[in-house]
Amino acid sequence: GINAEYGKQWYQRRVRGRSKSGVGLNLQMFTMLDFITSLISAFCIKSGLDYSNWLELLITNIQVFIIHALARYYLNQPDKLTALIICKSLLVAGLAFVPLDYIKLAMNCLLPMMIYNKTTMAYKHYKDKSTGQLAGATLFMQFVQFSGRIFTVVMTGATEFLPPMLLNWSYQSVFVLQYLWYNREKKEEEKKKE
Repeated sequence: GINAEYGKQWYQRRVRGRSKSGVGLNLQMFTMLDFITSLISAFCIKSGLDYSNWLELLITNIQVFIIHALARYYLNQPDKLTALIICKSLLVAGLAFVPLDYIKLAMNCLLPMMIYNKTTMAYKHYKDKSTGQLAGATLFMQFVQFSGRIFTVVMTGATEFLPPMLLNWSYQSVFVLQYLWYNREKKEEEKKKE
């Protein structure tokens, strides 16, 4: 759970920092992911769920924000970076004061947002014939994480979380296949150049 989440986000931040580039990343996806992780974190905390549920989401939330901020920074978007920091602060402060009923209402929008978010990301990879700066290790760790999550959800009987987990697992499978396919093409091109 938490260790796997931290590991994959740490690795992606490391790749971001080393390459000093945001090229190939879908910043719209990170904006939506920032909102989604903030909303789910607020829901888990306000619902009184066990800390193991919301602590992992809170760590993910912070790490997604850091990756998003680094991508904006490396793409030389200081105005958007400042706006991102202000909006994230307002979102977190707002969610702290919003009643749980309104958060539950907003949670109903997450599945369509997730579908739109992941579909645009898959399409961007297809259109660019590359997964950009997205690290292969991150993709594989997320795939394993979602596989483990599905197993946990089934074993605990919390079936209300099963549809989004299956959806995430399906999209993650597509991303892993895209990564393998486009990197195979790159390796073949490199061999031809030699």
